[in-house]
Amino acid sequence: KFISVQSYEYIGVVLRCWFVVGVVSSISVTGYSGGGVIITCTYDRKYTDNTKYFCRGQKTFIQTEQCSDLIKTDKKNDNKWVNSGRFSLFDYTRATVFTVTFRDLSEQDSGTYQCAVDISLSEDSYTEVNLKVVTADCCEKSISLSAAAGGSVNISCRYPQSHSADVKFVCRRSGSDLCAEETSVKESRRWSAEGQMQLYDDREQQLLTGIISHVTQQHSAEYWCGVQSDQGHKSFITRVLIRVTGTDDLLTQINQNVIKNHS
Repeated sequence: KFISVQSYEYIGVVLRCWFVVGVVSSISVTGYSGGGVIITCTYDRKYTDNTKYFCRGQKTFIQTEQCSDLIKTDKKNDNKWVNSGRFSLFDYTRATVFTVTFRDLSEQDSGTYQCAVDISLSEDSYTEVNLKVVTADCCEKSISLSAAAGGSVNISCRYPQSHSADVKFVCRRSGSDLCAEETSVKESRRWSAEGQMQLYDDREQQLLTGIISHVTQQHSAEYWCGVQSDQGHKSFITRVLIRVTGTDDLLTQINQNVIKNHS
């Protein structure tokens, strides 16, 4: 029995619909070998209490390829960090956003992932994430700096030309959070200051410069230079290890002597 051309067209439409069931959107993220990314995923407010998860693979109605869970939350993890290997997830329920931090990237991590919301008795809601991990020949993966207590630290990080128009940042890492403290700059050749950190972005030279003044032992930490896309996704390019030598007690004594000399 012959099937008409119109029937084939109808079947094709149905199949195409099956493949997009549950898809909210699709995003592209670029990561750099040795660095990390923070992926931002939004969801509908009615799913605030639902489990959120991040998996690798396709997620289709026919399930031709399994999406393997890498990290997930439960109801006890709302507004708390969840950690699993190289992944961390934080569900900001008030903002209906959850972020996924993916660390220690390699080119083998390139592929398709999903930010997903587990919905009982229905198809899960998910956002397809196309991650591309490349090696940035322009940029160092890691640098180490040192300074005496009370002095300044100068940070210089290059970035790929493709990110010239993006927001640049320097983040201080705390545990699994690559960006516990952030200072960013949005304009070219104009200083941006926050606290003891100043940033300057020269987009023509693709060079981000940072200065931390009056450093103390508390500034000894791991920092990251990176870029942020229009969608809010962060790519961490260069790790900066800062070590402050000397003691804060010595710095306090020097300051006291300066005050006495001027009194």
